[in-house]
Amino acid sequence: MSGILVALDDSVGSERALEAAVILAQQDGGTVSAVTVLERSGDAHLDQLTDGVKAQARSRLEDLLKAAGNFASSRGVQLNPILCEGHPANAIIDCAEQQQARLVVLGANSDAKAGDGLGDTADLVSNHCPCTVLIVKS
Repeated sequence: MSGILVALDDSVGSERALEAAVILAQQDGGTVSAVTVLERSGDAHLDQLTDGVKAQARSRLEDLLKAAGNFASSRGVQLNPILCEGHPANAIIDCAEQQQARLVVLGANSDAKAGDGLGDTADLVSNHCPCTVLIVKS
């Protein structure tokens, strides 16, 4: 299946989502795009005050994408890294639209309490994404 977009963060669920996306891509020689999101507060003044913190977070996310690329490459899958800014769910949905993804893979929040759903991001993406969404439980 080509057109796979996997959403990454520093969670175990995200690692499992990457594994699942790579396995799916291996099955038919597809490629994977990986998106990670630098979250914005929505407050321009606060965002200016935290430029140093944002730079550190951006560096960490770039390292995460590089590691994901290495993982995929070691399994014969090409990975296209994408770093976005904004609200995580909105950025993932927008990226899926821009990439014309046929499938979005993301991890469920393992901290979500029973009955509270999969976590805010997974809930929003699964309800509003224009394509099929695979949620991987950690």
